[in-house]
Amino acid sequence: MLYLAAILIFVGILTIFTRESSFKKGMSLFLAIGMVALILAGCGGSEDDLTKETPTQQEKKTPKLNIKAEKAFTSAENGTVTITGKTKPNAELTLTPSGQVALTTTANDQGEFSFTLNDIQNDGTAVLTSNWEGQDKSKELTYTANETYIAKIEQEKKVAEAKRIEAEKKEQARVAEEQKKEAARVAEEARKAEEARKAEEKRVADAKAEQERQAQAAEEARKKQEAEAARKKSAQAEEEQPSNEQGQMVYITATGKRYHFDPNCRGLNNSNGETQVTLAEAQSQGLTKCKWE
Repeated sequence: MLYLAAILIFVGILTIFTRESSFKKGMSLFLAIGMVALILAGCGGSEDDLTKETPTQQEKKTPKLNIKAEKAFTSAENGTVTITGKTKPNAELTLTPSGQVALTTTANDQGEFSFTLNDIQNDGTAVLTSNWEGQDKSKELTYTANETYIAKIEQEKKVAEAKRIEAEKKEQARVAEEQKKEAARVAEEARKAEEARKAEEKRVADAKAEQERQAQAAEEARKKQEAEAARKKSAQAEEEQPSNEQGQMVYITATGKRYHFDPNCRGLNNSNGETQVTLAEAQSQGLTKCKWE
């Protein structure tokens, strides 16, 4: 509306200058046009004021979440990596290292936070996520293992492996010695058992031999007693024989100690020749009757 009023005033001025002969009429027209323009301007302003929205409360803009942190970290000589940064106060943060368990923490009132990774022996990556008032923001990080720490760990591994091998050798030597002692003990027990077995066999054999010897001695004694009894019986029978039997013929050998009535007596089987003499003559030579007759 202001633009329209200005246009009307401009048109009125042009009209005045173009009609110099009727200046008074032109002035009157100019004033009339100006009044109309002012009225129109006033009406337009009022209309604008009515249609214009009155701001009741300026909408609050939600701050955007961000994470301020380095993109690369290096572990210290003790193998720890400290990841620090800044985000919104009291935001919930999660650090997920590759191949490891995720860690969580809460930023302090100034938005500061810190994570510590221990025993880092290899380079790796991690994802850092901040959560604040429904917003999530993530950032990828990298960390590098400290060469001094890696060398230390490798040296410790070598020392530990050397100790393990040494301990294993000692254990093997101990086991071998125990096995040797056990083998010697078993061999000694086997030797003693064998000696005991042989001793028992000898005892049994000796006992059997003694029994056989005693049986043989008893048998010889029995035979001797039987022979003695037979001799005595024969001598007694000879003494009891009539005197005419003294002239009975018997058989003797050159070396024998017996006389035989039967030329076929088994006592003559091994003789080289027999001689026939009287019974009285044989008895006079100290010969006795054959035990087989």
